[in-house]
Amino acid sequence: MDEFPTFDGRQITAARALASLTVADLAEKAGVTPRTVHRIEIGGPFSVSPSRRHGHVSADVWDRIVAALLAAGVELQPEDGARGSGARWIRPRRDRKPEPP
Repeated sequence: MDEFPTFDGRQITAARALASLTVADLAEKAGVTPRTVHRIEIGGPFSVSPSRRHGHVSADVWDRIVAALLAAGVELQPEDGARGSGARWIRPRRDRKPEPP
């Protein structure tokens, strides 16, 4: 068993799409480079590590990306025994601001 939590870059892509953010938008809001967001999105499954570690995403970077998505109204869902991981809106449709045309 892996000692670090495992996520999939496609979750970030899905969450970013729900929030109507580009890679550059998410990177700016999270205080990371667009290359970092892109690297995470295309990297497939990855683990979050408390510190910098080859092949992992640092917890600091991950926390900033997750916080930026939360601020945009989207949360990540972890995988459990019955369902895979994903992304979803925090509030129901009736409570969200309408998307611009």
